[in-house]
Amino acid sequence: MNPGMKLSFTGADTSRWVLGLTRATILFLFLFVLAQPLSIAGAEIAFAAMGLCWVARLAMVRRGMLQSSPLDGFILVFWSLCGLSAALAPLPASSWEGMRKIALIFLVLVVAHNVPHPKRTRQLLAVLFLAGLVSVGYSALQYAGGVGVRVVACDPDGPAYQVGIRAGDVILNAGGRGLRSPETFLAVLRDTPPSNGLRLTVVQDALSSELILPKDAVRMVLPSRAASQSPTLETVGMTLAVARPPRARGFYSHFITYSDEMQMLMAVAFGFWLSFRRQPRFPAFWFAILALTFGLTLGATLSRSAWLAGTLGLLVQLWFYTRRTSIRLLLPVVLVFALLGTNAAVRHWRGVGLIDSHDPSTEYRLLMWRDGLQLIHQYPWFGVGQNTIRDDWPRFNFAAYRLQGVRSHFHSTPVQFAVEMGLPVLLAWIAFMAAYWKMLARMAREAREHPDPALYGLSLGILGATTGFLANSLVQYNFGDSVVVLLFWFLMGLALATRNHIASR
Repeated sequence: MNPGMKLSFTGADTSRWVLGLTRATILFLFLFVLAQPLSIAGAEIAFAAMGLCWVARLAMVRRGMLQSSPLDGFILVFWSLCGLSAALAPLPASSWEGMRKIALIFLVLVVAHNVPHPKRTRQLLAVLFLAGLVSVGYSALQYAGGVGVRVVACDPDGPAYQVGIRAGDVILNAGGRGLRSPETFLAVLRDTPPSNGLRLTVVQDALSSELILPKDAVRMVLPSRAASQSPTLETVGMTLAVARPPRARGFYSHFITYSDEMQMLMAVAFGFWLSFRRQPRFPAFWFAILALTFGLTLGATLSRSAWLAGTLGLLVQLWFYTRRTSIRLLLPVVLVFALLGTNAAVRHWRGVGLIDSHDPSTEYRLLMWRDGLQLIHQYPWFGVGQNTIRDDWPRFNFAAYRLQGVRSHFHSTPVQFAVEMGLPVLLAWIAFMAAYWKMLARMAREAREHPDPALYGLSLGILGATTGFLANSLVQYNFGDSVVVLLFWFLMGLALATRNHIASR
């Protein structure tokens, strides 16, 4: 708590309870930061516990506990309009379920009121960077060691083909043992008694979906005749190779989620590098390493929108950092080269262009946006309701669903908000984000002259992370991804706390 806060106690017991709740709130805040890049369940549980402890403390000590911010009114209006839309939705149960994600916005207030000094900010960021590096290390291990064995070819007359295995499948484990190479598979096969079948866990057609997830695996059993006295891959009828993740995803279930995470961590580290690079001390080197590490991992996600959004975020930071007009004039040129480089890179690694009408994901977006605009015209005020399309999808007859057989969201935060909750919610969200970005820009200017370079670095970093996240939200529904939006709200809470630190010097 702030040293200047005045607490009103009714006795020693109340004082002990308040102290205990304060410590518990801070403990769960650190646990939340540690878990955020590693476990969505852990992060949400820590957030819930932190929120409960903070609210309980507020109930005991009311005076001097809350501080207003320029975003309070925007948060209240946005949340209220979302709640009104849910109350009027045709499937209220589905829409109120969607309000759980909207309610994550209150993480902003919890964080903002529990970071009373810059030292705690630095501690939280150190934990966040450490957890982010753990996820990067896990991604590197997945690629280096493999996540299973890939079926390169499968003989139609062999036993593997007969049980349903095809070329392009990935075998995650055999006989309960994780696989990392064809040799491991043969070793398990040789250890299997000929009288027993070999149980396999297989992700079918894994590489075409660019994801290899255990939750998508099916169980198969190789017949006992495949386990001869000296089994070989030829007797099983397969050609195998090490299976590596096509795109980095860390501990998350999707590479798009991970790309947003890496983009924001890279931007924050880059902001600190800018602020410390002219300091006589050593930290600038480590922040450069951090930014480069997160940037390379972002590249490994092969997410073209996140690449460009991250680049835009870095260029915005440079715009606010430099005072040289010549450098500012070069920044748009750098963005053009980034567009050209991204187009060449995705053509090389993914076989599609930056904007490619033959790309199924691009086609899916365009079809969904077209149908989404029609729904906005039909339901402009309160939308069709959150999760209504998910739970009652046959009613809408989307062209993308018919043509591609995939049921998903609109892949755009503005379109998703307008379709599900109406134009008033969309306008409230735009006003909210505009006010937040304007506050960050003002903070970056004010923090430049602050004696603590960390406050300037964090101001630049959050500005860049927010810019990248909002840019990516135009073509991704990242506000509906509770994994990554938790980091966005956490950084917003840190921004509000940092604003107070800058003003109190």
